Amino acid sequence: MKIFLRSVWGYTKPYFLSRAGWLPSLLLAVAIAFQLIVVAAEVARNQWRNDFFESLQKRDWDEFVHQFWVYLVIAAVLIVGTVYQTYFIKSLSVRWRRWLTEHFVNRWLDDASHYRMKLLPVRGDNPDQRIADDTRKFAENALSLCVGLIGAVVTLASFITVLWLISPPVSVSFMGEQRVVPGLLVWCALIYSAIGTWVAHLIGRYLIPLNYQHDRLEGDFRFDLVRVRDNGEQIATLHGEQVEKDILAGRFARVVDNWFALIRREKLLGFFSEGFKHASLYFPYLVLAPFYFAETLQFGQLMQAGSAFSIVRASLSYFVTAYQQLAEWVAVTQRLDGLDADLSAAQKLGTMHSCESEPAADMPGLRAENLVAWNVDRDRKLGTLPSLHLVPGETHTLRSRSGSGKTSIVRALVSLWPFTSGRLEISGRKLVLPQNAYMPPGTLKRALVYPLGEHDVDDATATDALAAVGLSSLAGHLQDESVVGRLSGGERQRIAFARALIYRPDVLVMDEPTSWLDQQAHDELFRILKLRLPRAIVLSTST
Repeated sequence: MKIFLRSVWGYTKPYFLSRAGWLPSLLLAVAIAFQLIVVAAEVARNQWRNDFFESLQKRDWDEFVHQFWVYLVIAAVLIVGTVYQTYFIKSLSVRWRRWLTEHFVNRWLDDASHYRMKLLPVRGDNPDQRIADDTRKFAENALSLCVGLIGAVVTLASFITVLWLISPPVSVSFMGEQRVVPGLLVWCALIYSAIGTWVAHLIGRYLIPLNYQHDRLEGDFRFDLVRVRDNGEQIATLHGEQVEKDILAGRFARVVDNWFALIRREKLLGFFSEGFKHASLYFPYLVLAPFYFAETLQFGQLMQAGSAFSIVRASLSYFVTAYQQLAEWVAVTQRLDGLDADLSAAQKLGTMHSCESEPAADMPGLRAENLVAWNVDRDRKLGTLPSLHLVPGETHTLRSRSGSGKTSIVRALVSLWPFTSGRLEISGRKLVLPQNAYMPPGTLKRALVYPLGEHDVDDATATDALAAVGLSSLAGHLQDESVVGRLSGGERQRIAFARALIYRPDVLVMDEPTSWLDQQAHDELFRILKLRLPRAIVLSTST
């Protein structure tokens, strides 16, 4: 519980004290204020029940009509208070979720943490789902439970006095003496709610791990669906649809099994919660019936006491009715904690780069001595580079057979792979082009100028780069969002060369940049690079 509360505070304090300023605190205060208005209206309605039923008992027509008008006012306040309380809670939850999402997205994408998380020996599942779904659930549940708990406490403070005053004293025998116990219904409500909370916890505590597993398994299933979509061509070419069906069926079977376990546990909790709630509706009348039939309690007081008991019981049993929501909140908090831990571990992994680096030179350059890329356990070499020294204008190709570790050396050269040793110095503006040219979603221009923004490059420059790499036919489709998905492997690699022409790096590192192209296209693209970027250091790999 201590760890859970510390985690909740860690996601709450920074937001309410962040650059968002006073707005989150104001929205929370307004939501709580409307909750208090609702409580005040409930107190008024409880008193109204006494007056209304008294008018019925006395057959007082004028008072009966008057009480209907009173009720209209109370109902109007209840409606306005409830609607605006929900509105402000949801407004704040959206803003809080936006802050949480930005927080995790920034940590995920900064310093290549999204990549290095894959290198962790043990890591959490589906960081995308945790950022997209768990931040929303955390904010919604936190606010709903917080405001609900405040409302329950205030309601309890407001109604327990009413219930104490209405409850008749009871004479009990204790150790041979007769003692008068005041506030009969208050003690009944306390005992009733304490038993209910304890039983609800015994039943519902298993919901936390089940909710945790539910989110994980749903994320795994959705990830495989996206994987099939993104690799549709390869799957169709190999006629692997049946295998994919089996994989998806297996994933979904685990989702269904966990889902049934979850709903069976929710069923048990639901039976108890509903039984607990409905039994409480008539429990106070059963307790007070002897006093009513003995004519020591008026009919209006009986109805008021029944209403007050139900409200006090609901306040004392807040965690019984909110247990399912609380279990989900604990589960999503644990998942966000896991993501935070993975991100911290990934960031520490990024500092493990053990290459000796010299101070950056005044001019661009690349120097490596005895550079070794190790596996994660540091017991096997993935690739080696004994010596390399390049100055502006030089081009060099690392040639070796496939699988000899060229890609690992490229990752080490750009400080992406943390498990390295040796000496390394790279200075100047860098650009790294992997073998599989990445195409972000959106327009052709966005893909062309990546990692720059669309507005950072004018259309004339983009069109010129397309023409230089032999894609002038695409010049009229810069704002077309359907073109990127239809590009062939060779066209994607030409786009990568165009990016280099637009970005104009001092050091350009490319991993098998023309694997989809023939030798003539390879020679022409490198000639264009030399012509357009005469002072750039160009390092590439090839078989």
